[in-house]
Amino acid sequence: MKKLVTTLWILIIAGALFISYSFLIAPNIDNDDKQPETPSTQQPQTPAEKNENYSTLIRTGDDYFENDFFTEALAEYKKALTRTPESKEALFKVATTYLKDNKPERAREFLLQLRESHPSTEIDVLIGRSYLNQRDVEQAKTHFESLDYKDGNVKFYRGIIDILYKKYDAAKESLNGTEDIRAKILLQAFAITESTSEPQTSYTDTLFAKAFIDAEEYEAAIPLLFNAINSQNDYRDSWVLLGYAYLKTGKYDDALDSFLQAKTLDPEKPETLFFLGITYAVQDKLDDAIFYLEKAKIAGFEPEVQVRQKLGDIHLLQEEYDKAVKEYEKVTLLNPSDITIFTKAVWASIEKLDKPHRALGFGERAVIEHPDEAMSYNLRGWSYVAMGDYDKAKADLTRALELDPNLPSAYLNIGWMFEKQGELKIAKEYYKKAYNLDDSGSISSIAVVRFNQITKKVINSHFQADITSH
Repeated sequence: MKKLVTTLWILIIAGALFISYSFLIAPNIDNDDKQPETPSTQQPQTPAEKNENYSTLIRTGDDYFENDFFTEALAEYKKALTRTPESKEALFKVATTYLKDNKPERAREFLLQLRESHPSTEIDVLIGRSYLNQRDVEQAKTHFESLDYKDGNVKFYRGIIDILYKKYDAAKESLNGTEDIRAKILLQAFAITESTSEPQTSYTDTLFAKAFIDAEEYEAAIPLLFNAINSQNDYRDSWVLLGYAYLKTGKYDDALDSFLQAKTLDPEKPETLFFLGITYAVQDKLDDAIFYLEKAKIAGFEPEVQVRQKLGDIHLLQEEYDKAVKEYEKVTLLNPSDITIFTKAVWASIEKLDKPHRALGFGERAVIEHPDEAMSYNLRGWSYVAMGDYDKAKADLTRALELDPNLPSAYLNIGWMFEKQGELKIAKEYYKKAYNLDDSGSISSIAVVRFNQITKKVINSHFQADITSH
């Protein structure tokens, strides 16, 4: 359950910034406002064997990193580093994971170690970023001024630092000298300020902070937002963006304080209500989260699909499966592009609500919306297995494996199909295949349980078999 909770928090936070430049307005000082393939019977690896190999550790760490499981990623990378202490790759991955996880001092320890053996501009840029993420702007300035100005990343961060020091001409010169897409975001902010007659300082600082946030330089945005708020404490947009910067850097109490201040200034602003809901969610205050997300929905938060998806995820955490499925249904109607929503809806409908016909509806729509995705046929096939329609299940699951021969959940569902038909020996083989294909994930865990349950049935509960020994 803990992994599910963590996953949902990531889903809740990810991609949460929907604030366009139209959101950001200058403050008004005057107002207060086929037959399935038979799997190989090759001996499955034990969990220890799976995790012992350096390349496997790195690959597993990469999987965690890509899904924002930074603690888990670090554990795998550090194990790989223990096995190969001189590995540039492992050192680099540990450092960049610490940096991504908003631990700049720990990141810098590994970056400095890496620079001793593998000096490069790339490492130096990351060291400079660690100073910026620590909000040590003066040290960051000194560091980047010592680096090769011809490098595009160096120019980008020199531009950021010049903006922080309000050296706008120097910043534009640096940013115009690189093709970095992030630089174009900052230059767009310059274009907006230059088209505004006599822009106020609070507005300019907030505008550049918004650009920093869009470029994912959240810590660099915070000093600008402090400046804006010090200039005008009732500037709602600055408080909202400050809350978001804190939210993205894991400072949830500070984020909550900022969003509450923004709410005091404008109680019905949809973005404020939405982000209040998100912040309460990551603090495990789920009832408060639902309260504010519902208010954001009523207030007209756009895109509506995002608030409904977050509500569905939180209802799932609260084990209110019917409510979760209802929200997911609306999400798939508003925007059917994300197949993971179909997956969660089918899982809840089958495993928690025992409503396979409801699951089938999602499976049918998944196939319509994603006809080239193996997961679509897997979901519909899973639903048919739950309904006992094994011919249709076999057709769909076979199709899923034609599209993706290494889809663990398809093998798991085929195993379940054979188990329900009493073909226990064949079911075990498919469970073994699912186990081997899913490296220590949820599919692997389910496969182990089902494999051992079958074995216990066969030998009349006298021996607890282990999937790893068959």
